[in-house]
Amino acid sequence: MALDPRYGTRKTREFMTGGLAGQVALNSRGWLGAKDNIIHAGEGPISIIRWAGTLVAWANNVCVRVYDTAAHTRIGRLDRPKSSNTEGTSCQLFWDGEQILYMGWHHTIKIARMRRKGAADLDSLRIVDVVASFQLDCLVVGLAPFGADLAVLVYHTALEGSSPRPPNSLAKTAAMSGGGAADAVGASTELQHERPQLKILTWTHEEIAADALSITGYEEYEASEYALAACHLPRTRASSHSRVTSGAAATSSGRQATKWWADGEEPIYYVVSPKEIIVGRPRDGSDRVTWLLEHSRFEQALHIIESDVTLSQATREQVAGQYLEFLVSQERFEEAAALMPRLLKDNAAAWERWVYMFAQWRQLPAMAPHIPVQEPTLRQTAYEMMLHAFLLSRADHSILLALVKDWPTHLYSVPTLLEAVLHRIRAPGGDTEALLQVAAQLYQLQGRYDLALAIYLRQQQPAVFDFIQEHQLLPVLHERVAQLLSIDEERAIQLLMDQYDEIPASTVVPSIQAEEADAQQVGDGQQAEDWRCKLHHYLDQLFQKDQTAGADYHSLQVELYAEYAPSQLMALLVGSQWYPLEAALGVCQQRSLVREQVFILGRMGSSAQALHLIIQRLADIPQAIEFVQMQRDDELWELLISLALESPALTGELMDNIGGYVNPLRLLKRIPHGVAIEGLRDRLVHIIADFRTQTSLREGCNNILHTDCLLLAQRLYHEVRHALSHVCVKPCTAASSSSQSDSIPQWHQWSSGAGLGALVDQQDLPGPQGTKQLHLRKKEGPDEEELETVWVGIEYPAAARPDPSSQTSNLKQKEQRHRKTSKQKGLDFQESLPSLVVADVAVLLT
Repeated sequence: MALDPRYGTRKTREFMTGGLAGQVALNSRGWLGAKDNIIHAGEGPISIIRWAGTLVAWANNVCVRVYDTAAHTRIGRLDRPKSSNTEGTSCQLFWDGEQILYMGWHHTIKIARMRRKGAADLDSLRIVDVVASFQLDCLVVGLAPFGADLAVLVYHTALEGSSPRPPNSLAKTAAMSGGGAADAVGASTELQHERPQLKILTWTHEEIAADALSITGYEEYEASEYALAACHLPRTRASSHSRVTSGAAATSSGRQATKWWADGEEPIYYVVSPKEIIVGRPRDGSDRVTWLLEHSRFEQALHIIESDVTLSQATREQVAGQYLEFLVSQERFEEAAALMPRLLKDNAAAWERWVYMFAQWRQLPAMAPHIPVQEPTLRQTAYEMMLHAFLLSRADHSILLALVKDWPTHLYSVPTLLEAVLHRIRAPGGDTEALLQVAAQLYQLQGRYDLALAIYLRQQQPAVFDFIQEHQLLPVLHERVAQLLSIDEERAIQLLMDQYDEIPASTVVPSIQAEEADAQQVGDGQQAEDWRCKLHHYLDQLFQKDQTAGADYHSLQVELYAEYAPSQLMALLVGSQWYPLEAALGVCQQRSLVREQVFILGRMGSSAQALHLIIQRLADIPQAIEFVQMQRDDELWELLISLALESPALTGELMDNIGGYVNPLRLLKRIPHGVAIEGLRDRLVHIIADFRTQTSLREGCNNILHTDCLLLAQRLYHEVRHALSHVCVKPCTAASSSSQSDSIPQWHQWSSGAGLGALVDQQDLPGPQGTKQLHLRKKEGPDEEELETVWVGIEYPAAARPDPSSQTSNLKQKEQRHRKTSKQKGLDFQESLPSLVVADVAVLLT
């Protein structure tokens, strides 16, 4: 019997029955009461009836038929497989919605789809199409949909003998529960029974999973004594159609691995046996995770909770807790700490719990690199406990330094930690390099940069230079400047040069000299020499940067140059006036620096002594001539000639070079008779030729100078007489009206037609009256040049100044004559301005 699924909502109250008589009757209630309507008969006993919507399917010994109760007609049939027999198992049917019908009969499974003949006509009759069919190597005793696949209960047998065995009366009970039963009449063969299996198969006969069921007494049960019932919510028409079109093409790689049902619609499967019922549910991610944890497959469980977003938070915490406990139990603390970001994520409470646990095991160094500082942020006590724990062991001080540099300051109390760090530094064995850097870093965080600088200098940290520049700490260095030179001399000197006005030489030099004195006091001569060399490099760079910056130490610098760089001493002697000449001379005499002695003697006024050094020690006539020329003392020429005449070689060299400075006759007259001078004739010829050349050059230069003066005078005369584009005038007081006799005359623009015009600011006037200067511009054309702007100011005595009105009248007459001449010659008249106005005005022409 099968009830109409709409039995409770329809007045007809329909149900269908069938039995050993082979008839299928539809009972419905009408106006005249209940009525049985025979819709099929004659094909053997009816073993199962299943109803879905308006469709009913039943099975007999011949086939499976499908009937449409709305159209009151049979719409199709599914023939019985030829390999099946009438004993052992009955047909199994299951509707999935109104469009999918699953049939399992003996070793065969068929899947049928209900569709209408006209795709666009919803009222057309339906027909049955088989969309999938395959054979199994076992008996099908129950089936139901499992997502996009099939859940099939199968039964395996192995024949051992043939002794009669009475049928089990429970077979009929199993059949009534929905699984169906074969006719158990007659003798049966004795079989060795195996446990039934619940398999998950695709529509293409691909096995997804198989579970053998441990049922009590399975050795005694026949196939007909098992049944599979499913509590499965029916699908809508759309979902059933989508299942039909995509189910056959689905593969294991494309199906959902964990959860394919909606929340609240979990399907339940009941495996029924004579003595017990097994309830089965689809495995989800939580079930799989639980199984993996039971078998210590933690990495696979972690992969599932990371990929399946539907898992609960409790499941995730369970995986994290058990995985970490497993690693800790094996003392794999580094691996456990590295996995914490993946396992604990943003669970602040779990993070804090594991921080305290690692602290108990003294394994915080393994956890420190992985502890979060945001999302989540732990309580301040957790961070401070970890920082203070790293103070105890010298080996952990480097970890503490890294954490202080990386962690934001709001995670812990900086003053509290600094106090603990300083206390540990003062304790025996606490002044490690890393812990000192921690103290410097904490001083920085508090803005106490001077204390941090002291630590960096003590540790000889190369980064101290960037630190000084970043926080502008040069003024606080003072006597500790020398420590910078001991860290990196080149960078230190460059830093001091960039800020030499803030750290003067009066600060740097005593600091270096103090270090040199300390080295000498302890008997370290090499160290003292190194500091003296550093002092030389500093003063040398300072002198090149600013010659006056280290003026107080130029006397010391003379000694340093003479000792380390004699070739650079001359530049200091020439460029400086802040060293004692006597002391400098003594240094040069001690070091036998002749050229430097010559220069100093020259500055001291001992020119004769200097000249003696040049001739006697250097025998350098060109330098002697240059020295005498710079001194501008004619008596030195006589001394030079006298010194040179002592040697024929020097006399000849002097003859070669003296011609350009003095009259060569002064030398030639004083050469003693009988002195053998090599190349005397050629040298005399050369002297005469040079004298003639110099005379010719002087005459030529004088001629060029006179010619240029004449040309420039003519050019000036031409430009002054040239027509001007603009005229500015300033009326004199005498030409002003009586009402304006007390006012200051102003500059005006002037034109020949209108006379005085607008006022002109005196600041805009060039030349002697204003701020601009006279300048020239070359006119376009190869032969003529003109001034761009020429300013001429003319002042006459008041008695000699003509009347401005008469001057204006003369200008107008000149303009009329010019216009008449241009008309007679057929030329266009162009109004011009006078080149010069001579009137009772001060005139500026532009």
